[in-house]
Amino acid sequence: MARSNADLLALKDELTNDPQGLGLVAPPAIDDVGNADKLNLVRPELQIDREAIPITEVMVQIDRDEFAALSAADRQWLSLISSTETVNPASGGEVREGLLQLFAAGTESRTNLLAILTEDANRIEHMFKNGLLEAGGTVTPSDVANARNAT
Repeated sequence: MARSNADLLALKDELTNDPQGLGLVAPPAIDDVGNADKLNLVRPELQIDREAIPITEVMVQIDRDEFAALSAADRQWLSLISSTETVNPASGGEVREGLLQLFAAGTESRTNLLAILTEDANRIEHMFKNGLLEAGGTVTPSDVANARNAT
């Protein structure tokens, strides 16, 4: 996939400033393979929202006693959500907020749900999900070279 000039300029800025402290080698130095590897490495400190979670994975996070303590309306809403195969808990979305509002802070269910709503990512996906790139995925050493030389 050819990257847009805007993406190449964003990657060049990433290489120059290394805002996440990944140890990138700044232009004009050439370490395109090493930089691509560092940008593509999935890291626990780079979290992104999951987009599709199997409903069974969501439901097993809910403590039975905490479920029983929900109001009838909340149990009905949860039943409606659980009738689908997957849920998309994108940040700020109704499903995400609804799930988190069901359970008070510090409850086992809320803690468990928070843990499955995000996943580790590489820097390219992290930049994409945060609106810094037009396309996510991974980069090749060629992409890094093109970014290094972008104007």
